[in-house]
Amino acid sequence: MKTGLKIIFAGIISLSWYLLNGEDSGELSLMIFFFLAFILLAKPISFQSPEKREDYIQQLKRSYERQMDLKNKQKEEKRRLIQATTERSYRKTHQKQNDTSLL
Repeated sequence: MKTGLKIIFAGIISLSWYLLNGEDSGELSLMIFFFLAFILLAKPISFQSPEKREDYIQQLKRSYERQMDLKNKQKEEKRRLIQATTERSYRKTHQKQNDTSLL
């Protein structure tokens, strides 16, 4: 509803400009319409309270910390898997050597 009224208001202003200045001002009238419509429909920058800003910053910090914890856990898991596979392969090679030495 408000949007429609704003567009109608911009149209009335540009139409009155066109009627006052004659047919030569059609292009300028159209530019006035679009300019006024943009000005009226654009949302102004709103004030953000310091408390909300601090809450948002804390949420970002917590999210970043969680991501870093997950990355560290994944790295640790990968390190354990690599260590387990190297130990298994080491045991297999030593076990084969022990089996061949017994013969």
